[in-house]
Amino acid sequence: MPSADIVCWMVTATCLAGTVLNVRKVRWCFHLWTLGNTSWLAIDLSNRLYSRAFLDLVQLALAIWGIFAWRKDVESA
Repeated sequence: MPSADIVCWMVTATCLAGTVLNVRKVRWCFHLWTLGNTSWLAIDLSNRLYSRAFLDLVQLALAIWGIFAWRKDVESA
């Protein structure tokens, strides 16, 4: 099993890849953010970082919203 530090770096890379895809207007950015935010939420809750976990929860909700909002834009185009 990978160390916690490696896992955190992998989650960070996932979130940054999502940001790059967003800049390039690729819808999959929201799927990467959903994965990353879910991972950070679990990590922060396990470390009792509740304010940080709340931020992760809000960002997770926004990523899910983005999946559906961008899907509607593509379907109406």
